[in-house]
Amino acid sequence: MDIPKIKGEIRRNEPLSGHTSFGIGGPADLLAYPADRDDLVVLLGELRKRGLQYFILGGGTNLLVKDGGYRGVAISLQHMKELRIEREYRSIGGVFAVVSAEAGASLAKLLSFAVEEGLTGLEFAAGIPGTVGGAVCMNAGTAAGETGDVIESVSLLSPEGALITRDRDQMVFGYRTASVPDGHCVLAVRLVLRRDDKDKIKAKVKELIDARNQRQPLGLRNAGSVFKNPQEESAGRLIEAAGLKGKTVGGAQVSEKHANFIVNLGNASASDVIKLMELVKQAVLDARGVRLEPEIKIIGED
Repeated sequence: MDIPKIKGEIRRNEPLSGHTSFGIGGPADLLAYPADRDDLVVLLGELRKRGLQYFILGGGTNLLVKDGGYRGVAISLQHMKELRIEREYRSIGGVFAVVSAEAGASLAKLLSFAVEEGLTGLEFAAGIPGTVGGAVCMNAGTAAGETGDVIESVSLLSPEGALITRDRDQMVFGYRTASVPDGHCVLAVRLVLRRDDKDKIKAKVKELIDARNQRQPLGLRNAGSVFKNPQEESAGRLIEAAGLKGKTVGGAQVSEKHANFIVNLGNASASDVIKLMELVKQAVLDARGVRLEPEIKIIGED
């Protein structure tokens, strides 16, 4: 495979197990780190000319790469991570700030930035891994709130290199979904946050992180919630009711702490995880007649 010429780094046959929170995954033909937005435009143009498939790696969370790896180019936007306040304004409810965040910034860094600036609205993101771009694409969130709740607009880059700006309504945010067209990259977002007491915001973040630590298996490698919550009941409770906590296939295990997490006990393969997911789906369907839908994204070849 020809290597497109960009300013950033490109690695050949890079194992994606080292770039995912699961610690699982075969090699990508290429892993590219564009240096900036212009570099990304050049890269996408070269990939389009060559007819090569690609995906945005993000933080490697909420992702399972199959054992055979990915035939194409994984793109990391880790060099595109600027955070800044664009403007402030006063309205009903207080003083608001419009924050610009590039897609490669981690959600944790964005939250820390907001806390230090005394801006409320992002507390729900406490403990959620991944990048800003991934959070937009998945409308990442919890019962306390979702990414789409605080979005003003999203900047996208088309495969042809066109810059597109969509406002919140055009993004059609839903439960763990957003309207990002195939092949388009999230470049940056504008969020609207409200000024508030910094100590109060810090206390709320600590409260949410403490609660997350108590109920989730953060000591073992995982990709977050494996299945979407159906309307009838939470996926975790359905899986637990089916008696599957602790169930293992190879090196993959349904977490004994939270049943909607599958953890890598140290040597799990993607095949182990997929087989365990299928077992869980069938058991819940048999027990409760509910079809669980995956929340994690599965890519690559067996």
